[in-house]
Amino acid sequence: MPVSKLSRRQFLLASASLSAVAAGGLLFSSEGKARTGTLLSAFEDARGDQYVGGLSLQDEKVFGARVPMRAHGCAVHPTDPNRVLFFARRPGTQAFELDRTSMQARVVFTTQPGRHLAGHGSYSANGDLIFTPEHDYERVRGVVVVRDARNFEVVGELDTQGIDPHEVAWMPDHRSLLVANGGIMTHPRTFRRKLNIPTMDPSLCVLDAASGECQEQWRLPDHLLSIRHVSMTASGITAVGLQYEGNKEQAPGIVALYRPAAAGKQAQFRLLTAPPEETPRFQGYVASVAISEAHDLIAAACPYGGGVACWSLREERYLGFIAASETYGLSRVADGSIVASQRDGTAYDLDESRLRSQFLNIASSQPIRWDDHWVATA
Repeated sequence: MPVSKLSRRQFLLASASLSAVAAGGLLFSSEGKARTGTLLSAFEDARGDQYVGGLSLQDEKVFGARVPMRAHGCAVHPTDPNRVLFFARRPGTQAFELDRTSMQARVVFTTQPGRHLAGHGSYSANGDLIFTPEHDYERVRGVVVVRDARNFEVVGELDTQGIDPHEVAWMPDHRSLLVANGGIMTHPRTFRRKLNIPTMDPSLCVLDAASGECQEQWRLPDHLLSIRHVSMTASGITAVGLQYEGNKEQAPGIVALYRPAAAGKQAQFRLLTAPPEETPRFQGYVASVAISEAHDLIAAACPYGGGVACWSLREERYLGFIAASETYGLSRVADGSIVASQRDGTAYDLDESRLRSQFLNIASSQPIRWDDHWVATA
């Protein structure tokens, strides 16, 4: 049954307090904003049943269809936005297609033996192919598996030049894929236990999607910074979310910025910095990132730190920290603003205007818990 029939909830679009660290700080509010479009996400209900669906911003309804295992991220078909693929959370092996017209979900493929999904994937520009990062744990390598989007049969694969590929994004030419190799070895026998921390080797790669050629490969100075999530602008500038596998309060950074070669300038990949007194509150963990050129904003969700860390995109300058417990999902919506979800089913809207903090009440006949990612669509 669609969740909208089980639970009609008012969507909390709230402001959140900003720590007084930055001179040109941000404050966050949604008062007076008329919203359209949809935020897609996996979630669970109070019984622990798993769903794929999302939230209609216009009528503030949660919708979804039940699936047999927890999903994570999703990909919207480029020519038919009513078709949405959701990918099982690591180490899950199934992908589910949600038909937003019928509100039905079905399992469309299971990974090959010895492999599992990473919770993310992306369609080709014409929608003919689907690309999913997968962990080949028997051969200890990362692959991007290419499937025919009509029948989901495997038609090829790309070696990611690392292990634990987590999220992928298309470069502006739509011929190259940006791949976040997390570098962490796991095996289903030990579920999500990390088996190679002393020798982990994360990297950010640019792969030719046709030939598999590795065009670029980047590493950060500290090999304990697992490279996991990406959010890209139209020009290819990419915010990269990190998770530190050392002392969490001493993480050298939580966000890196990739700038592709342009106008005679070489490509760059470097950590964004924050004041030393701020870094302990991040707890070395980013669940998702979002980037907005329109709002000159990079946002990183720090659920274990209880909020969102923000930087200026143009200046790469730290702006401040938004205190908001269990913030996981971030997504840039049509007007360029960024909306954040909290695990308890609430959410708030990021806005750079200097407004006072004010949370709105939320009414819910049945609680839900959002998963880690939102994807904005029409």
